[in-house]
Amino acid sequence: MSIQTTSPACPAELSKADIELFWEQGYLAFENLLTDDEVEESKQAISDLVQGMYADLAAGRAKALSPNPGVPQNYGGMRLHKNDSSFWMQFEASVEDPASLSPEEAELRYRKLAGYVKEHTVFVNLISHPRVKGFVEQILKTEATMFGDMALSKPPHIGAEKPWHQDDAYFDYLPLESIVSAWIALDDAPQENGCMYTIRGAHRKGARKHVHGIDCQIEEGRLDLSRAIPVELKAGGAMFFSGMLPHQTPPNRSPHRRRALQFQYRGSDTVKVDKEDYEKAFREPDGTAATCWNAALEAKKDY
Repeated sequence: MSIQTTSPACPAELSKADIELFWEQGYLAFENLLTDDEVEESKQAISDLVQGMYADLAAGRAKALSPNPGVPQNYGGMRLHKNDSSFWMQFEASVEDPASLSPEEAELRYRKLAGYVKEHTVFVNLISHPRVKGFVEQILKTEATMFGDMALSKPPHIGAEKPWHQDDAYFDYLPLESIVSAWIALDDAPQENGCMYTIRGAHRKGARKHVHGIDCQIEEGRLDLSRAIPVELKAGGAMFFSGMLPHQTPPNRSPHRRRALQFQYRGSDTVKVDKEDYEKAFREPDGTAATCWNAALEAKKDY
């Protein structure tokens, strides 16, 4: 599978023009943020974590959890959860019994690892990488803290769509503009296997109403999808984007898996607020409630 991208090579540090471009379009994308060796180390670290989860499952140090009834499709897959830890592993909804899989099979079926950074030194080091955290701090012009981590996978043939959404719809930190995510490709990510799509400048239009469909997602008709563009990346490439930027990844129907690391950072100027205050901030211009919490409440009313 060949891939041609238009993203520039990753610089040692961001220029003033790079930072201005981020705030203009809502994201920056670069090739070769990680070296080939760093990509391979990260892939091996994921394999180590999966192997460890299955060893813990066999020893009773982890458990399999079924999803709650009525949750959106993308949350409908079973989880393996390490006891006394924040580390868990979620599978595609089409995988019926992940506990029966071998670790090698599981690597081709999982959808997400979360709470995993502290489980492996490779990731502990990566979240402080000068071209990861360092770039985020240049963008925000302040110190930053990583507060969310996901290792995302689109398994070959069965990888599900992640619909259009804004990351800030899930959070409870203000100001909204002080959230930046780093998304790092560990496999080539062309359109065929589920690369990122976004809409340049759409972060400046404010919050969009989110509803529960196959996921917590922006309600249909609230985005001009004719302006959507793919952000294809080679393995080792990265995208930094605002928590207010609408983005999406399509399903993977190809024979090639697509793994990526995502680290979510907040600036030192952020404050955690209660749901009521956050709802007041993350609203459409006409006052329409837009968070994923509100989407969940409305979905329950409809069931």
